[in-house]
Formats: sequence, C-alpha cells, structure tokens
Amino acid sequence: MERRKRILTQRQQEVLAVIKTFITEHGESPTTEELRALIKVRSLRSVTQYLESLEKKGLIKRNRYKKRNIELIEEKENITSTVTLPVFASAGCDNVNILAQKTYDEHITIDKKFINDKDKFVAIKAIGGSMKDAGINDGDYVLVKVTENVTENDRIVAIIGDMAVVKKINFTENATILNPEAKGYSPIIMKEDFKIFGKVIDVIKMKPQDDYTFEPIKEDY
Repeated sequence: MERRKRILTQRQQEVLAVIKTFITEHGESPTTEELRALIKVRSLRSVTQYLESLEKKGLIKRNRYKKRNIELIEEKENITSTVTLPVFASAGCDNVNILAQKTYDEHITIDKKFINDKDKFVAIKAIGGSMKDAGINDGDYVLVKVTENVTENDRIVAIIGDMAVVKKINFTENATILNPEAKGYSPIIMKEDFKIFGKVIDVIKMKPQDDYTFEPIKEDY
C-alpha cells in the first residue's frame, strides 16, 4: 500500500522535478506564485492541489507559516545517488525539421553514475528512426554531454540553423559528414554552417506503456 501511495502521475513528477531544480539553483523553495508560473497553470488552487498530493505521498512537507515553505523529504541515498536533468526540445533522427529550442518543460531523474558531476548534461528526446541501428529509437531519451569536443564516429547532437539532429559524426579533409545509422536514410554533408551541441553518452530506453503501473485517479493532481 505504501508503494502505491508513492506512485506519481506524469504531471506530479514534473511538478516535483521543477521544485527540486528550483531548490538546487536557488537554495530555497519557490513561492506558490513562482511555482504557478514555472509549471504554467493559471490558478494558485491548482498549485495547492499538486502540493497537497505530493505531501500526502510523503515527498514534501510544508510549513504554512513561511512564504517559501516547501521541504523535500527523501531517503538520503536517493538524494545523493540521483540527479534531475532538464529535457530540451526534441532532436530529429530522420531529418532536420525539429526545432532546437533552448527552453525546456520536462525533467527526468537518473542515477548519478551515468554522469560526471564536473560536466554539464542534458537529456533530449529523439524523434525518428534513422539511428535505430545504434539503439536510438523514436521516443527514446539521449543523455548528452554538452561539449564541442568530439571525435571520429562519436554520436552527437548537431545544430543546423534552428534545427537539431542526432547523428554519427565523421570527418573528411573538406567536410563533416553527419551519418544516419539505419537503412534508407541519407547522410548530411556539412562545411561550416552547423554547431556541435554535445556528445551522446547513453540512451534511456522507453518501454511500452503496458510495462508501467499507474495509480487510479480521477484528476491529475
């Protein structure tokens, strides 16, 4: 029963991740109004309902006499062994028609063993099938180290104009080749008009929805 109580809806996970990120960046919790703006809802009552749900599930507690009143409640090993990363706009594996937006509205939590704390990492959702032979399928998350320092045959995220692609990079004397890793797709041959955003470190596989257990609820609060 206790385990079921802690199962979160996707929206609850997003709200909790926003709270964690704010506390990490600012050293204190957001106010109710700040949280309302961050999770993009109109009503303060909606914010209160999310907080009530997270509190009932034992993930936060609130001091109603303070303006910044949210305190995270987690087991110590969970606090030290995981990190919450922003998920940036999707990157196209098929073509370059996916906007490389610099904003994000989603987060994922992963084990710190996947990353080096000294470097900057983000997650990007892969769209399309041109990298499936490399184990990157449509809808997977790719864990990306933000760097321009890449070498031959690295799998990278490249920015072309305002578009983003996930490809394997190869170099010739006068060009850079962004290669797909699936049959039926063509390479992208570039000279200078692109930017390397980062190196793909790992792939977070998305399982079929039936593999997950959902808590029955009437509303997403």
